[in-house]
Amino acid sequence: MDDKGTIRKRMRLVRDMVDDRLMRSVELWRNVAVLDAYRDAATVMAFKGFGTEPDTDPLFARLAADGKRLLLPRIEDGAIVVCEAAGPMATSRIGVQEPQGPALPFDLVEFVIVPGLAFTPDGYRLGYGGGFYDRFLPAVSAPNAGVCFAEQVVDTLPVEAHDIRVQCVISA
Repeated sequence: MDDKGTIRKRMRLVRDMVDDRLMRSVELWRNVAVLDAYRDAATVMAFKGFGTEPDTDPLFARLAADGKRLLLPRIEDGAIVVCEAAGPMATSRIGVQEPQGPALPFDLVEFVIVPGLAFTPDGYRLGYGGGFYDRFLPAVSAPNAGVCFAEQVVDTLPVEAHDIRVQCVISA
């Protein structure tokens, strides 16, 4: 099996080749919205898609239409902090839009939508290599789901002791 760095490069290329990203993103968020964990949550932590990640604008519109509160992550001192999505945003050192408001308690989060470069059907995830979600997910008691395009679901990934699985994988 290839190492994580090699798989990351390959999965970026795979994701870059998705040519109907907006339509598939809308389908992805529709698939998320049928989850009990989504329906039961008043407050959802998601992420601001960038590059060729799923387009999160349709998700944000759905959350607003469903009357749900949107929280977004910000990286601070090497860890995820949870912030309101409303308010000023700034571009992080890696190019991601992050909220600039105050950090909020983790117990406000009722459902977490987790990005990734690749997922296995049983929930193992390959992120960008910072380990942010591997540290964050055990610290929050909310249910979670990993999201990606169907081409990013793979049979196996190299797994290390610190790698945290998501509870389900939703793709489109």
